[in-house]
Amino acid sequence: MAEETAPVSRFREYLQIKTVHPEPDYDSCTKFLLKQAEEIGLEHQIHECVKGKPVVILTSKGTDSSEKSVLFNSHTDVVPVFEEKWNYPPFEAQRVKMEDGEYRIYARGSQDMKVTGSMYLEAIREIKKSNIQHKRDIHLIFGPDEEIYSTDGLDVFTKTPEFAKLNGGFDIDEGAPSFNDETWYFTSERITCPVTFTATGKTGHGSQFIEDTAAEKILPIVNELLQLRQTNLDKIKHHGPLMILHQGEVTSANLTMLSGGKQPNVVPATYEATFDFRVTPNIDYGEFIQYLKDLAARNGCTVVIKKPAGSNPVTNLSEAEPFTTSFHKVLKKHNKKAHEIIMPAATDARFIRRAGIPAVGINPLNFHKLLAHDHNEYIVESEFLKGIPFYQDMMIELANA
Repeated sequence: MAEETAPVSRFREYLQIKTVHPEPDYDSCTKFLLKQAEEIGLEHQIHECVKGKPVVILTSKGTDSSEKSVLFNSHTDVVPVFEEKWNYPPFEAQRVKMEDGEYRIYARGSQDMKVTGSMYLEAIREIKKSNIQHKRDIHLIFGPDEEIYSTDGLDVFTKTPEFAKLNGGFDIDEGAPSFNDETWYFTSERITCPVTFTATGKTGHGSQFIEDTAAEKILPIVNELLQLRQTNLDKIKHHGPLMILHQGEVTSANLTMLSGGKQPNVVPATYEATFDFRVTPNIDYGEFIQYLKDLAARNGCTVVIKKPAGSNPVTNLSEAEPFTTSFHKVLKKHNKKAHEIIMPAATDARFIRRAGIPAVGINPLNFHKLLAHDHNEYIVESEFLKGIPFYQDMMIELANA
């Protein structure tokens, strides 16, 4: 096997830390990050807005800290795994040579999103090692609980005086590898919106024609929302294999939980239907929420919006100078074919945008199978290594904008 480089070794060490829900090992993760800070020569802060949920900030001070800083945000947690579906242990970060000579690193978080945090660390390591000066402060933010809505993570942290003191002017955030020669970047995203409808009706013996039942109330809601799903799918499915690039343009609706009933011969008194909506910034979020409330009322049901959001700002790069010029300069230097799309999922960038800071999600990895949250998640080692100088240049250019 080819000799393993130091950046790959550190990346694998990070991947081996089990920050997996429901009991992420944030303590070991924090120790790892502080070790990197000490080795590289970075200042550090730890903020626990919620006990046991640390936000770790590593900082390279600029020559003029009065200028707006640049943020490079990532998260430390990863989603659960079905180990029996993996060909390699998901938390050993095995380095595997393929038939074409490429090396893959198999691990949960190798695409989402410890790879981004690792590339940040290696990029700032190179900057410090080369003694490259930069005007603005550079803050690397490592937040918890992104995979469970960030309620105890960036959602609360971005509302604190400690976040305000970072004096952020521009944020680089979570992106996604692309499966083609394009480099996708996200200036907006869909809002995660889990919603539960509850129907209550008359109950009785299963042999009777009981009217006004819970099932009769919940089914029209389910049917209408599944029709909404189909209507929105029809708007983008003509894109075929490229449909994933257009998913963010419409609101998705998926029935994820349906419950009710005790036994076959008893008409249920209640039914619950839970939908996972991802609300596109192309529609008014408040109007969509009102639509759901009206739908429930029209059918005699109650509704709970589990993660209400106040707004879904979109970053307008034309209004983000001088950072925009520097951002596109790096894309050009690395011959990236840039494609702006709406992030179909939700990331912590939404909280930074709500704090009034322009945020762009980007990942420079190309021609990669998309496996975030999937079985046998892996990253191609050579792509990981190519991403480091990309982020290095992004840090330098933005911090000197």
